[in-house]
Amino acid sequence: MNDSEPDIQAERRSAHHEPRSARRADQPVQQRPSPLARSRDPFEERLPVLRERRLSERRTHTQERLPAVSSFATWTAEELPTPDDSFDTGERDVLLTELIAATPAYRPASLRRTVRQPVFPWRLLAVCAISIIILYFFWNDADPARICFAPGCTAREQTTQGRVIAQAPDLPVPNGQHSVLGPPSISAQQIDRILAEWGSPAVGTGAAWVELGIRYGIDPAYALAFFIHESGAGTAPGWAGRKPDGSTTHNVGNIICAGYRTCYGRFRDYASWEEGIEDWYRLIAVEYVQWRGVHTVEEIVPIYAPAVENNVPNYVSTVNRLVAEWRASRARS
Repeated sequence: MNDSEPDIQAERRSAHHEPRSARRADQPVQQRPSPLARSRDPFEERLPVLRERRLSERRTHTQERLPAVSSFATWTAEELPTPDDSFDTGERDVLLTELIAATPAYRPASLRRTVRQPVFPWRLLAVCAISIIILYFFWNDADPARICFAPGCTAREQTTQGRVIAQAPDLPVPNGQHSVLGPPSISAQQIDRILAEWGSPAVGTGAAWVELGIRYGIDPAYALAFFIHESGAGTAPGWAGRKPDGSTTHNVGNIICAGYRTCYGRFRDYASWEEGIEDWYRLIAVEYVQWRGVHTVEEIVPIYAPAVENNVPNYVSTVNRLVAEWRASRARS
């Protein structure tokens, strides 16, 4: 083995293990080739050509759109055309007048306001006449109380209902029921005695109960029984007809206001006991007997005093019991 071979190998090792920093300092840094560097944009070479062509086309197009202008030339004073002064001012005025007076080919439609001639409202007059005729015959009906809604009509109803009820035919009474229609079954003196026993403020009105009962065809015994059940003959502590000053509304049946001319709270207020008694008779005779066709206690009470506010069976039994007791008392005397 030659002595120089170990030296050569040592040099190779030292060169192989030489630090990178030393080698970089001696040798230039070589960058790695990028794949994008090898690619080429196909439009890069044609872009200038396309740009020039586009500018040229746009310039040509613009020039074509501009009006042709003749080239200006230098004119001398002798070559300039002289103005024509042959046009007279009078001719100009005549031409202007003709132009103004000439009718244009297109004339805008003028806005015309149509004026309608006043027409007499014959249709309205005919409708009013027919309505008046219908109301006239309706008002003269045999039952005027049905169309009397205003408070002022109450007096008219009260003066006519006795005659109407007197002409009414006899109504059948279902089995087990008690009709309020009929002649008085108790006297005026008995009514005053009953009111005195209750300590009623209506004492002394017995004759009015009997007289009005005959006029409306209703037995006054039932009217008095309603009065006692509704307010204890005007003595119940919680009666709605008692006023703070000690007076009463004279409302024997606790009839609600319902458009009446005078009211106290939700109930009607009468000037006297006679007025309150007659209004009760009128209510039963007209609104129940004549309009609804009901005339028995068993039919009237569920409507007069609904179950939502009263005990209907107890109401019916109390009225019938009181009437039966009074009739039996009169029979014994």
